[in-house]
Amino acid sequence: MITHIVSDMGGVLVELQWQDRVEKLLNRPLPMEDLHRLWVSAPSTVDFESGRTDFDQFAAAFIQEFDLAISPATLQQEFLEIVQAPLPRCDQLLRALKPRYHLSLLSNTNPAHYQKLRDRYTFFDHFDQLFLSYQLGVMKPSPTIFEFVLDQLGTAPEQVAFFDDGAGNVEAARRLGIQAFRVDSPDQIWAVVEKLSLDGTP
Repeated sequence: MITHIVSDMGGVLVELQWQDRVEKLLNRPLPMEDLHRLWVSAPSTVDFESGRTDFDQFAAAFIQEFDLAISPATLQQEFLEIVQAPLPRCDQLLRALKPRYHLSLLSNTNPAHYQKLRDRYTFFDHFDQLFLSYQLGVMKPSPTIFEFVLDQLGTAPEQVAFFDDGAGNVEAARRLGIQAFRVDSPDQIWAVVEKLSLDGTP
């Protein structure tokens, strides 16, 4: 029986211009799965999204790591634009799920993106708990972050449905016994939840 829903943020609930803007910055094509792998392996992004550097330090490190001929201010402006608005029916989905499930957000993110979204939108208010990589000091797909979430939720992995747009994150969650699904929108989350309900595991 599913009692907890844990969702990723970017690419699932919030529109990302991640691929387009990073390809533009690096001046080369970067398929989405390659981008996911780069993001959790590049020292500059890992340090920023694990809370070890601030926005200015990140910008300088990213420019140096990828040998970019741009200013830190330009890099920061482009980086902020990676996160856009909540996807269609984001709020409706969360409002519909909240009476039925404990809702958590589990996101690889950083203070710059989080603060931009927090200042502009209210969807965070639907969640019972927020698990943000830069606050926890670890990123998906590390099993450590999933183990921490399960410990904080105080629930068995089979009672958790996890939604993410990254295949590696979904696979890591499944290895721990979490019911994990790769999705790209609020509508896809709703479709999976409805199917779980019809299967007798609401």
